[in-house]
Amino acid sequence: HVNISRNTARSTLFQIVLFLVLLAAALFWQRNNIADLYLSGEINPVGWLLNGVIIILFLLGMLRIISLLLSYSTEHGILERLVESANDGVNDPTSDLPEDGLAVQRYQFVQDMARQGNPVDQGALASSLSTSEQSRFTLVRYVNSILILLGVFGTVVSLSIALIGASSLLDSPEGANKMGMIIGGMSSALSTTMTAIVCFVIYAYFYLRLNNARAQLLNGIESMTAIHLLPNLMHTESSLLRQVGELTTALNKSTERLTEVQQHFITAADHLNAAVLRQSKSSGISDETLQEFKELLREGFRLPTPSVKATGTASAGDHIPTITQPVAKR
Repeated sequence: HVNISRNTARSTLFQIVLFLVLLAAALFWQRNNIADLYLSGEINPVGWLLNGVIIILFLLGMLRIISLLLSYSTEHGILERLVESANDGVNDPTSDLPEDGLAVQRYQFVQDMARQGNPVDQGALASSLSTSEQSRFTLVRYVNSILILLGVFGTVVSLSIALIGASSLLDSPEGANKMGMIIGGMSSALSTTMTAIVCFVIYAYFYLRLNNARAQLLNGIESMTAIHLLPNLMHTESSLLRQVGELTTALNKSTERLTEVQQHFITAADHLNAAVLRQSKSSGISDETLQEFKELLREGFRLPTPSVKATGTASAGDHIPTITQPVAKR
């Protein structure tokens, strides 16, 4: 049985929609506090730049995750239809499915290899498919790796700006105007750290869900290959031994049946021969007519031709008893 009943990609897409709704509600509820934190004017331009880079990378990664989830949800549906058609015994389960589907491509590849008489290495196919899917995760993995580092980088840069302002303040007794730089640097450090942590927590969850959807799809394709494709196309030592055993059992049964049928034919031939003998004794039949009956019986029941001795009697191995016909009275 192929375990493809649960579509993780579809459920993850539903979770993303639910999360966006909850996020919009939370932003509306805490709009005043968020405005005081980000729009108070205390964040310096460097802080705004770093926050903008973090948010843009987060949105790009989420868009890529949504795109991959949509693709995996479609692939999961194709796999379900292919397995259902294979279970129903359809001659070509891929006739109504898109040709670019991963499950359809695997099915066609295995069929082509079987028609050419080449062996199919499922391990190599699984490794190739996994590598191909990993190449689609470049942007997603990059954002997942760099997101939290941007928050740390923003914190370090903002604290450096604050320290520069503090050193200027200490060097000059008239440097009270440098307090704005210190406050702006501290505010930027706090905002970039918070932005990066919140974005990373959200992104990491959906990244793990995407990996689960990919693993489930690949597992379904490999299960479909092992259960529905290879047993019907490839012959291993165990499968050949099983088929030979089944054929031997069927041949033994057929031999027994043929022996029974042959015995029935021999018995019927004996009865017919006895009936002819009785009829010839009662009514009188010539030797030529009796010989014609015997030839017809042999031909009809596929009996061997007896070896005739000089006396005109059949050998002991003949199934039809030798009939000694009395000469008809004139």
